[in-house]
Amino acid sequence: MTLKCLFLQQGTYNALDDRMIGGLWLDPTTDPLSGGGRIITGLLASAQATPNMTILMSPGRAVCPTPASDGGGYIVMNDANATITVPPVSTLPRADLVLMAVDDGDYSGAVYAPKMYVLAGTPAASPAYPTQPNGTVLLAYLNHLANATSVAQSAIQRNAAGNLHECEYQATTVQAIPTGTDRPIAYGTAMWLTADVTKGTSTAGGIADARFQLNRDGIWAIDAGCRMQVGTGFSGGIWLGLDGAGMRFAGNIQNQGAAANIECNVSCVRRFGAATGLNVNAWHNAGVSKNTDPFNQSMHFRATWLRP
Repeated sequence: MTLKCLFLQQGTYNALDDRMIGGLWLDPTTDPLSGGGRIITGLLASAQATPNMTILMSPGRAVCPTPASDGGGYIVMNDANATITVPPVSTLPRADLVLMAVDDGDYSGAVYAPKMYVLAGTPAASPAYPTQPNGTVLLAYLNHLANATSVAQSAIQRNAAGNLHECEYQATTVQAIPTGTDRPIAYGTAMWLTADVTKGTSTAGGIADARFQLNRDGIWAIDAGCRMQVGTGFSGGIWLGLDGAGMRFAGNIQNQGAAANIECNVSCVRRFGAATGLNVNAWHNAGVSKNTDPFNQSMHFRATWLRP
């Protein structure tokens, strides 16, 4: 083992040692000092005043990891508005990532400079975001319609600056909920992501985007919501539980009176082990299948890791 100390009156250290200081701000729970990068302040992605195939990135500060798992972090500063070019969109929708990285000849090539760029996803009828490369900071998500010729503000989702360990997904399409049985809810639209949570297909029903695996052991805060059109005089609800098992952690039941729709929310704070899979399940007793109602972001799943 090598025991090091920086800022001594005598002695020498190199750039890698300097990056260890930045690594302390990447993620203090990781060892070695790597993490997934983080925005310290600013760096907000916006559409241009006259939208075109570029976006505007505001001034700000970030800590960007190296591609190596033990390389620490680069402290990056952007002191003026920056324009980032977005690749052309084809006849199919596309989902992109806006990223920050640092080119460093210590790892590859001969360039030494920070950069912000768009990593384009694969065009598809239901596009998915590309995998975030090692050594990058996620700045924003872009969601393009087919044949788009400009990037509107509505197509930009900014990354959450403060929390490396939080994700949120929303359900933006209608889902049919059978009567008298439990059905896992799919939350297909990512608002922000974390490597601590992996989304997948539920064991019950084989429903895509309905299983959420917690990849980090510790105390988690889970919050979820669902709105359903169950009809006047019927009951409905949701519950949070283990994927593929009957164990429930939280539930919410509502008896509907004069209004036709119900909104249910569940939440819990408890310890989960790594690789735990969760579902949010919906049910009602209307006698026939009823639809969800993704109104005003009422259907969401949010998971936040708090501490070990």
